Amino acid sequence: MNFHSIDRREFLKITLATSFAGIGNVAFSQDLKKSGGVLTAPQMSHPFIVVFLRGGADGLSILSPLNDTNFLAARPPEMRFSTEVSGGRVELAGTTLYWHPEAAPLNDLFVDRKLIAWPALGILDETRSHFEAQEIIERGVSSLNTLPDDLGWMARQVISKNQFHKNSLPLFAGNNNSPRSMQGAHRAIAVRDIQNGIALPNGTGGFNAVSALCNVDSGSVSAPWMKDHLSNLDFINQTLGKGLAKPLPYEGAGKTSYPNADPGVGLRSVARLIDANVGLQYAWVDQPGWDTHENQPGRLNGQIKNLSTSLKAFAEDMEAKRQPYTLVVMTEFGRRLRSNRSNGTDHGHGSLGLILGSNVPGGQVLGEWPGLSTGALDRGVDLAVTTDYQKFLNQAFSYQKV
Repeated sequence: MNFHSIDRREFLKITLATSFAGIGNVAFSQDLKKSGGVLTAPQMSHPFIVVFLRGGADGLSILSPLNDTNFLAARPPEMRFSTEVSGGRVELAGTTLYWHPEAAPLNDLFVDRKLIAWPALGILDETRSHFEAQEIIERGVSSLNTLPDDLGWMARQVISKNQFHKNSLPLFAGNNNSPRSMQGAHRAIAVRDIQNGIALPNGTGGFNAVSALCNVDSGSVSAPWMKDHLSNLDFINQTLGKGLAKPLPYEGAGKTSYPNADPGVGLRSVARLIDANVGLQYAWVDQPGWDTHENQPGRLNGQIKNLSTSLKAFAEDMEAKRQPYTLVVMTEFGRRLRSNRSNGTDHGHGSLGLILGSNVPGGQVLGEWPGLSTGALDRGVDLAVTTDYQKFLNQAFSYQKV
């Protein structure tokens, strides 16, 4: 590109896109096309949060069928735990499933009837590609063969229901990068940690410079959107600061503290925005690190501990503040039943979903357990998917009704 001949509008477009990378997601098309198999959500009465276990979480390790001879034969002792040290157990159609020892906080939520466990969950598409599986879920479709539009499913809901209002934040990701689920929505901010507010691009000077560019070239297709985006960033910082020069650190109201690790940091940010009453409709928080091809036992201990503690901290925080919410936990696919030679598991199919929230009738295990016999396995090697992820999300959407 010849930067000596670039015009003002092109410069504005490039500046906005680069300045706000990792803070907001800017797109310039909102055309909606009709297609079958597309996820549709109702009008949200309270925030809906997705915690995404990115990398393909081994649901069979989080909630294990330790009495199943097929499971015991497929995984050596170092790849599983004993019933004596489990974090608790649940029953599904005659099958006993045991929580991982580090998932004891999840069992606490389950026993307190605040959490639903949903085994054998996933996409019906047979792909084992991270990119394809994540794209299917984040776009809210059944297949990538026919896409309805260029939008992520959260963005699609907000745009179609015209949920953009001045001085509000309908979409927020507690991540360093905006997820594909929010692709195409201009009022979507991605910031992992907002304990000190939202850092503006290049400080106040950069903020003022981009604002000036928007004002100078108001005819640019991107300028009105970005002016709104800048105003929204300023609104959030003003709200969090409550008149102070710098926001005070957020403290959860529950007995359990948010871990200073994923997904705890992102969930703490979501909790802060809910508490600030900024009009949040959807939130997305990633927990990376679930692609456990090797050394799985040790890696999962930390992953599961951070996940379960983070969820308990968030649930206690919201309950103490009487804030309604619905939260789901999901992943792109599970892992292979049989472990590999590196004490890990390769890409599989069915995994595990969780639902918790203020209106959730917890203490249930939903779905259908397919069993682990060779004939019951997908392709003869993987836990089968008996519940499509869209049905799972639709069930979670139903708890929006008060």
